[in-house]
Amino acid sequence: MRKKSIIYFFAIALAIGFASVTTNLIINNTLNIGYNNTFLDDVVFIKTKTDGIASISEDGKTITYDAKKISAMNEETTLTFWVKNKNTQYDADVTINCSLNDNSSNLSDLVDVTIEPANFTLVSNEVKTGEVKVKLKSVVTEETTGTFTCELTATPIEREVPGVITPDNLYEDSVVNGAKPELSKELIPVTLDNTGVVTYANTDEKWYDYANKEWANAVILVDEPSKQYNVGDTIIESDIESYFVWIPRYRYKLFHVDQEDGITTKLSESIAQTIEIEFESKDTQASTGSENGEWLTHPAFTNFDVNGIWVGKFEVGYKGATSASSAQVSSSDSTKIQVKPNVYSWRSNTVGNFFKSMYNYNRELDSHMMKNTEWGAVAYLSHSRYGINTEVRINNNSNYLTGYSANAKDAGQSTTNNQPYNTEIGFLASTTGNITGIYDMSGGSWEYIAGYRDGSVGSSGLTLNEINKTYINYVDIYDNSSELTTYSKRILGDATGEMGPFYKDSINRNNWYADYADFVGLKGGWFVRGGGYSHSNVAGQFYFSRTTGEAENSRGARLVLLG
Repeated sequence: MRKKSIIYFFAIALAIGFASVTTNLIINNTLNIGYNNTFLDDVVFIKTKTDGIASISEDGKTITYDAKKISAMNEETTLTFWVKNKNTQYDADVTINCSLNDNSSNLSDLVDVTIEPANFTLVSNEVKTGEVKVKLKSVVTEETTGTFTCELTATPIEREVPGVITPDNLYEDSVVNGAKPELSKELIPVTLDNTGVVTYANTDEKWYDYANKEWANAVILVDEPSKQYNVGDTIIESDIESYFVWIPRYRYKLFHVDQEDGITTKLSESIAQTIEIEFESKDTQASTGSENGEWLTHPAFTNFDVNGIWVGKFEVGYKGATSASSAQVSSSDSTKIQVKPNVYSWRSNTVGNFFKSMYNYNRELDSHMMKNTEWGAVAYLSHSRYGINTEVRINNNSNYLTGYSANAKDAGQSTTNNQPYNTEIGFLASTTGNITGIYDMSGGSWEYIAGYRDGSVGSSGLTLNEINKTYINYVDIYDNSSELTTYSKRILGDATGEMGPFYKDSINRNNWYADYADFVGLKGGWFVRGGGYSHSNVAGQFYFSRTTGEAENSRGARLVLLG
């Protein structure tokens, strides 16, 4: 029997549902008003990614696709394409239909051809990603070839106001599969060199590369920066209010869903493993696995149906603080938030005050206090091939300065036995092992997290009515019967119960890096993550414990944006 194989040749032809109209309007003299038929030229393909070979015609209307050979049942070949509406006058209703060609009459018995999405709206200047998959569904005993065609039809929709012309923004790390950073007018894309110098990034060129553990960064400037910045400019530190890092939407392969309640014994060696991750666009159907070996789209992204989240690069600092003690303030003043290196972490605040100040930081960007699942999303990405893939180094700075790293894993608590974020030692406290990652996820201040045991608001200052009526989407809620070691009540992806099995040697620990592992319960309904500066080897991105949510001088928090 010859090896099973199929080869496909695939062409996408672009058609426009359009009728030209000309009318005459008499106002004293004759005025000709013509329908803007440039729409015919302005809906175009701008980019492809494939496991085969693809090319776009010069006019942007046709993609010719020579697919890879597939030979095993259920094997797939995929073409991803980007289509843009460059017209400023019209949006577009888009439909895509695929059909097998006449010379491929037997192909329907052998393959399934699917396209996602098949229908969508493409507003003026918008770029959207689509995906065509061909899946071998039958055993093939001889070499077979065939072709099929997909036709994209775009129908114009009149706009009330013209769209704004922008560049195509063609640069995209192909690994992220369409989950590229989304920038608002307030978020400025930046690159950081190893000394920490910040440069306004050109998004048409390479400014991030997740395949090489270089995560996308952006900044928000102070209300009145000292100058107007343009692409290529160096942005001075005093003009920056907050740093953020993009966590692209991804799915991960489940590896430990069957953790039971209670503790076992310490294993002879660490069971830390590389977490398998695949980035995906929100236009891709979410994975819903529930068993080991299946794929699950991380809930940090499906909760809000987003392509990614912007996570504060450092713990939240208190604007204007000149000492550790002056950053100990109990208030919900969102104007005091800053996210910067080498500033004093804001502490001595209740969960409720932190929560409200971050919620009100920037509602246009859907700002909020980090949820437990969002912490998990960062922790898992850090422990994948796209991150440092080990435990991040502790910030042992006892002055609660952000972005520091201990000189050694066992350096202990010190104000001097550490180095800042922009040094070779400092990089070890980053989720990437370089300056592009997220800091303070081990040590520094404990970080209050928006995740709690249902009904157990404790001393947080939040009420059940507020949570359930106003903030329900911004809090991860856990079973109201959970207690200290009820690890089975985890939410998949939150980096708690999946880090088991757990053991006890005076405290509860996980068998990855021996990080602290107390689940929320009646006596402490709110999660706290990362550990404190003095916690040595029990701190880390997989540390979790519980608290009543009171104002405490060693506890801070972290900011997240959605827009």
